[in-house]
Amino acid sequence: MRQVLNDIEAGKLAEELRRRGIPAGQRLRVVVESIEDDGLPMTAINAAGGAFDWLAGEPDLYSDVDLVERYRG
Repeated sequence: MRQVLNDIEAGKLAEELRRRGIPAGQRLRVVVESIEDDGLPMTAINAAGGAFDWLAGEPDLYSDVDLVERYRG
């Protein structure tokens, strides 16, 4: 059985599961995604994490000269 629960407060999750008839002993696969804005854009989180720091030592292989068509926004 697959059900998607959207916008549930963490403290009300057990109540919501009971309301939908899912017994307390049922094993579940849960993906948690906070929908609150924590104030940091994803690029800032990535930069602070350091996972992409190794790219600083990599050569720039492409420049604007390599563009076939320039984007005009």
